[in-house]
Amino acid sequence: MFRRPSNPTALAVAAICGAAVVAAGLRLPFIWTGVSIDEGGFAYVAQQWARGGRLYDDDAWIDRPQGLILAYRMLLAIGDGQWTIRLAAVLSGVALTVFIGLIGWLLLGRACGVAAAAVYAVVGVAPHTEGFTFNGELPASVFATAAVAAALWWRRVGAIGWLFAAGVAAGGALTMKQSGFDGLVVGLVVVVAGSVSGRHPNSVVRRLSNAAAFLAGAAVPLGASALHGALTGWGRYWDALFGYQIEAILAGRVDKYQSRWDGFHDSIGLVAIDLGLPLLGAIFGLWAWRRRRFFLGVLVAWFLAAIVGVNLGGAYWPHYYIQAIPPLVLASVAGVAALNRRLWRATAAVALTAPVLVWLVALIPASAQDRQSTVPYYARALRDERIAAAIEQRTRPGDRIYILEAEANIYWLAQRTAAYPYIWGKPIDKIPTAIPRLQDMFAAEDRPVLVGVQTPPDRVDDSGTVGRLLEMHYRPVQTLEGMTLYVRRD
Repeated sequence: MFRRPSNPTALAVAAICGAAVVAAGLRLPFIWTGVSIDEGGFAYVAQQWARGGRLYDDDAWIDRPQGLILAYRMLLAIGDGQWTIRLAAVLSGVALTVFIGLIGWLLLGRACGVAAAAVYAVVGVAPHTEGFTFNGELPASVFATAAVAAALWWRRVGAIGWLFAAGVAAGGALTMKQSGFDGLVVGLVVVVAGSVSGRHPNSVVRRLSNAAAFLAGAAVPLGASALHGALTGWGRYWDALFGYQIEAILAGRVDKYQSRWDGFHDSIGLVAIDLGLPLLGAIFGLWAWRRRRFFLGVLVAWFLAAIVGVNLGGAYWPHYYIQAIPPLVLASVAGVAALNRRLWRATAAVALTAPVLVWLVALIPASAQDRQSTVPYYARALRDERIAAAIEQRTRPGDRIYILEAEANIYWLAQRTAAYPYIWGKPIDKIPTAIPRLQDMFAAEDRPVLVGVQTPPDRVDDSGTVGRLLEMHYRPVQTLEGMTLYVRRD
């Protein structure tokens, strides 16, 4: 017979591990709901890279750092099915649950650590914020949260190795997504805050040396990324990750169909369903613990860094907000802990998780069709699988195809090569040479064998050139669920 542990520390560890199991159980069903456009697109680029394509060149172009694509290469090496991608999202949720539990413990004590792990296990699913998808924001959040946990542990034990490890994790977050600098910001806040627990305040020299150790750790993954970028071709690397976005902002080419305000307005309603109550709880928690300056500084810096990251790209896709969830959960749990009655604390904790729990419970009796229409990307993934199957039937493995304009996952699902480097729509809006290159592709002798048209050509190229070339060189052969397939006439 197993004896029930009486040690409070052992009980807390067991509770956090239990929350991690819950986190896995809540995310597992989404392994079988297909992959999103981004997930399939990342898988396609990783596959092209693995087959000898040069990252950031025409055959494997992407505007994400190498770490994310390397992660996808590793996943596809395990198995080339969609399940491996979503399994990574499950494991990310488990890791985040444990890290957030540890951070809560280090900041506010065992009970808050357990509560933070339990709340994140549920809230982190964030269905409307796409918390179960393996977009760049999720692994970036894993690394950034690990960095915060390691930095706080350094502050507890004083071993400089933990600070170096925190820096490595913070740098790793930036190799997953350019917006993943929140771990770097919070790590520096912890270092600048000064003394290790139980010791006298650090001198300026000691603080600078600690910061140097942390930044040296961050330089390891960032330096490796920059070195690979230089070997690949620094100009292409810089332009893909930063250059074209900066030029677009300076030239006002952020989006030709939607302003930044409209993008924010369209996304914030969905995000508020999952995160509205945690945000209110976080505001109360920060106010209630306002005299704990270290706690306040860490969480405010973390949340602000995450929000700056959300605003960098200008598109405001719901999954951009994933990185804001850890500090929100920690601050809202602090608010729960500040309540002076056990019943109020229990009610508040349940309220934080209620929107996601209600959504998950409602899926249990739902029909298959209702689940497909309710779970983000589920119906779209099934539809794209059917389109990919039709493309496979009409083409051969070596054929080059193009999807007009932004169904990046279809290339991977159909196992066909893209004839055009920009397989997502936003770069076409922002890169000045994108439309001329698209026109050249349709005019060339080696134009793609098949073109799938979902977006009207004149909406992509308002000069009408792409539409005229499509009509001249292609004939429609099939319309399937909103996409018309055209094959080359010659």
